[in-house]
Amino acid sequence: MAHSLDLRIRVVECVRIEKLTQEAASKRFKVGITTVKRWLKREHLEADKPGPHGPRLDLEALKQVVIEKPDAYLDEYAKMLKTSSSTVSYNLLNLGIRRKKNLAVRRAKRRQTKTIPAGN
Repeated sequence: MAHSLDLRIRVVECVRIEKLTQEAASKRFKVGITTVKRWLKREHLEADKPGPHGPRLDLEALKQVVIEKPDAYLDEYAKMLKTSSSTVSYNLLNLGIRRKKNLAVRRAKRRQTKTIPAGN
């Protein structure tokens, strides 16, 4: 649960203006000491907007990559698009693309395909 802006301001003013210790302010206002420390480091005390904060993924590029390589794993898509696999997964679900992979081969034991030299 987010704390009100009024509470944040009162806690920070007690520490900065009244010279109350961070521990004493956290006890007085019944908030965690780590919360007080975090508020003191912030430039603005307003609560952050909920939801994803990173750059958006180009959905057309994602569709194109899926068309070109339909059997790739999420982490391979993520490398191609220079993002995280969770971002790829989230956007695939939003596009309505659902895929079921065989999980018998664990991720750690997955082998990269090797090219066999021609003529041998």
